Amino acid sequence: MMPRRALSLSSAIASGITLLLAGKIAFSADDTSGLGEIVVTAQKYQSTVQSTPFSLSALSGQQLADAGIASVDDLTRDVPGFSMRSAGPGQSEYEARGLASNGGSSPTVGFYLDEIPLSPPAASQTGKIVIDPDLYDLDRVELLRGPQGTLYGSGSMGGTIRLITAQPKLDTFEATIQGTLSSTQGGSVNGGGNAMVNLPLGNSMALRLVGSDAYRSGWIDRITLNPFPIESASNGHRGDILNAPIQSIASDANTVRMYGGRASIRWQPSEDIGVVGMVLYQRMKMGGYDEFDVPPGADHLARYQPFPIAEPITDNVHVYGLTISANLGFADLTSATGYWDRAENQTQDASENFTWALALPSYISLPYPEIDLSNQFSQEIRLNSKGDGHDRLRWVVGAFYSDLKSDWIEYALNPVVTALSSPPSDNPQGIIFNGDNKYRMKQYAVFADGSYNITDTIKFSTGLRWYRYQSAQYEYLYIGGQPWGYYAPQLLFPAVAPGTQASNRGFNPRFNLSYEPSGNLTTYASVAKGFRPGGANQITASFCGPAPTSFGPDSVWNYEIGEKAKVLDGRLTVNSDFYYIKWSDVQQTLFLACGYQYGANAGEGRSFGPELEVSAKLSPEWSVALSGTYTHAEVNSPSAAFAAQVAGQYRTCPTVSNCTAPILNVPKSTGTITLTYTTQVSDYQFTARVSDSYIGSSTDVAYTFVELPSYNLANAVLSLGSDKWTARLFVTNLTNKVAEISANNTSFQVNLPGVVRISTNQPRTFGTELNYRF
Repeated sequence: MMPRRALSLSSAIASGITLLLAGKIAFSADDTSGLGEIVVTAQKYQSTVQSTPFSLSALSGQQLADAGIASVDDLTRDVPGFSMRSAGPGQSEYEARGLASNGGSSPTVGFYLDEIPLSPPAASQTGKIVIDPDLYDLDRVELLRGPQGTLYGSGSMGGTIRLITAQPKLDTFEATIQGTLSSTQGGSVNGGGNAMVNLPLGNSMALRLVGSDAYRSGWIDRITLNPFPIESASNGHRGDILNAPIQSIASDANTVRMYGGRASIRWQPSEDIGVVGMVLYQRMKMGGYDEFDVPPGADHLARYQPFPIAEPITDNVHVYGLTISANLGFADLTSATGYWDRAENQTQDASENFTWALALPSYISLPYPEIDLSNQFSQEIRLNSKGDGHDRLRWVVGAFYSDLKSDWIEYALNPVVTALSSPPSDNPQGIIFNGDNKYRMKQYAVFADGSYNITDTIKFSTGLRWYRYQSAQYEYLYIGGQPWGYYAPQLLFPAVAPGTQASNRGFNPRFNLSYEPSGNLTTYASVAKGFRPGGANQITASFCGPAPTSFGPDSVWNYEIGEKAKVLDGRLTVNSDFYYIKWSDVQQTLFLACGYQYGANAGEGRSFGPELEVSAKLSPEWSVALSGTYTHAEVNSPSAAFAAQVAGQYRTCPTVSNCTAPILNVPKSTGTITLTYTTQVSDYQFTARVSDSYIGSSTDVAYTFVELPSYNLANAVLSLGSDKWTARLFVTNLTNKVAEISANNTSFQVNLPGVVRISTNQPRTFGTELNYRF
């Protein structure tokens, strides 16, 4: 049953649509201009959103700027079908249609910057967290819902997010500059700047440069208590931390500083050959995650520690791309080469966790660092048929290869542990845990996709992708290490490092039948398969209990019907669909009694629901946009291990033999409403925009399962501008809502049964933004 709040939101959206369709909201007869359409390349050739026969959303770079959308996290709240699990900038996993990715080592939503796949199927704790590039100077963003396994591969089981950058212009000099200043309630001043310059270099070459620098203040304190209340040895429940003596306070510790740049060069030696090279560098430094402790909870936005150990995070990214296109006469050839490397370094205070796990009588100081090093090379070559969109037959064929390498390093020690080791002389440093986990995944694929117009109104599309992957942990192509130390499988470094290997191959097909009686209506029915590789688990300590060394791949079949309609001379669009997904061998997170999490195949699952987007231009001044979705995602036929762990924790899973359980991190319902007013004030354009997004309740997992309540986030933007400049006043999180986004998704050491770290959003923030175009 849908929660009452979700029903009221759905009813409000449904009522608004009914009024629009019934004509009870008046459309101005004087307004002859309709809603603009965005050209996309989701099918590897140009089409519009309305003419593309599957579910997708797209926003231009100008629409992103007008709406004040500065991150992909903000974007996922504005479009139906997408959700995310995040602990702050650069720390997000994206999900679509109920296919959560937290249980595996690979994401379920593909993430592309131009032609470069950035989704890292790495084994580390941050393995599914995508690179978070700045959104300044984008041409558009495309969000594709449903399996995109034919054209976009294994990381796109639930959908694909594509960030398309603005390309260098050969014959035009242009430059833009942007400055932002704001203040966060409970924090302090934020600021940043962006700039772009496009430089023609002769008749056949151009260079485009983009630079960004931003600072965000923190609002979550890091509080050291001395003495820190000891956890109960039997259940790990925290003591009364609110009344314990405070030793020190690091105020507003979760600051963020980001800077970087992007350079693109275009060479067009002839009309038939084009070359575009791109380099991106970005560095992000955080003082701590956007998390607070429960207990005490949202009324005390703070982290509580036994020792004053800082918890910084740094994230350094390099991305390189080279795209070559050539007109071969009978077809267009595209070669897309990509390479990225990423170095993340973070530290957490594990003192509380390991003191409980080792059942010590008093706390020991334990900084716990993690280093995640990863890089990936990718190459795609494809041929696209020639045509202007009116040909009966269109096709694309291609091949893809990627090679990902990941190194996940963890290290923690305290001499107190020496006495606990057996014999103590074997562990003089008191190493609690030392792990150096090498991981590699190679993927190969060939694909073909095409469409044929059976009649002028009926089109059949189909595609097929053959894939193969090989993955290995530890010794495969490396001389790697395994975890060792007091809390590891063995006390001393092993003479021979163990390893796990996995491989799989198969096919991802898709079928689509569409009916387009006019340029104002597209209806379709589709069936598509998606796939995600399996992975390896970290080897656990012997006293922690056995965990599987690996888990297998999972896959989905997506069945969907939908329509895209334009009415009232293009001033009203209604796009809707209903999907049903059958999910086999669902990858989910399970945990051992010591708090260690591991990936496992949890059984069979399903996800289904409607998705809706409505946009209306009510008059030359007023427009409204509504979107919403309801997602029913569950493991409806669980494995024995999964059922045994969740039995009794859900109303729908009272016993092992009678059990269904929700897919983690999936909001049951989401909805957004946006109202925009635009008018001329003298020689300037004035725009006012207000929006409200509702995110329904969901379930997450820490030491046990956690219910996250629903929340609303409202934003408002006022802008005034001309052809040369635009000034904006904005407020985000208008009601100052403390949203509970996810639980413990950054915990890379032991979980405590009595403490949960909740990721949250930025408090109410007022600011101004100035833009100038040269």
